[in-house]
Amino acid sequence: MGAAAILLDAEGRVLLQKLAYRDVWGLPGGLCELAEAPEDTLRREVFEETALTVHAAQLLTLLTTPLRTLPNGHQAAFYTALYLVTGWEGEPVADGVESGELRFFAAHELPAPLRGVAGQWAADWLKPRM
Repeated sequence: MGAAAILLDAEGRVLLQKLAYRDVWGLPGGLCELAEAPEDTLRREVFEETALTVHAAQLLTLLTTPLRTLPNGHQAAFYTALYLVTGWEGEPVADGVESGELRFFAAHELPAPLRGVAGQWAADWLKPRM
């Protein structure tokens, strides 16, 4: 399971990260540590990847990936808790490990496609709101 953030600035633009190891944009977030609550994951991952401190967040949805067959033959689906960050502070700074670049985008400027199921859901959710 993981958590991802829709984090908006005062102008209503969403913060996206360009991955350091791939030429793709997505939402800040990542996988839960063992027994870590998704909201704690959200706060930790956002801070690690952006240097921003999340003070408040609202769960928007719980997403699942399509069923995948793993190399060992087992099947699995992955879940992501997607949050709207309603309170945060700091200046965004890419960590250089996972985030190569951070930038705020208006809905009509979103790079396409955004990474993963969460990115696609967020793009659809943002368009009528911006």
